[in-house]
Amino acid sequence: MRTLLLTSVVGLSVCGIAAAADLQSGLQVGDKAGYFEVKDVTGPSAGESLCYR
Repeated sequence: MRTLLLTSVVGLSVCGIAAAADLQSGLQVGDKAGYFEVKDVTGPSAGESLCYR
C-alpha cells in the first residue's frame, strides 16, 4: 500500500512538472497590452474611472 501511494505521488509530480513547462504567463515578447480601466482615488479625477492604453 505504501509503495502504491509513493508511486502515485511521484507520477503526479512528474506530470505536474511537465505541464508547468508549457505554461506561459503574461505578455510575450512583441505582444501589445490592451486597454484597462482603473478607478482614480486621488487628485483632480478622484472617483472617476479612467481608461489607460
